Amino acid sequence: MMGFAGCQNGFGGMGFMGGGLLFYGIILLLIIFAIVYFTKNNHKQNSALEVLNQEYAKGNVSDDDYKKRKDNLNM
Repeated sequence: MMGFAGCQNGFGGMGFMGGGLLFYGIILLLIIFAIVYFTKNNHKQNSALEVLNQEYAKGNVSDDDYKKRKDNLNM
């Protein structure tokens, strides 16, 4: 009987204390980073679109220019 020392798992026997916790921690940080990145990126795009809409409403942007800029922001 090998006991816990001979037990193999998906990390080649490292388990949580031997490096598995570090692996899961890195994965968790990457997921959090991706969520924050995409959330902020989407917010910036909406901000730019809001500014464009305000400028268009004020009459500072022509119809053609508004359509081109809006299409660029929605890509």
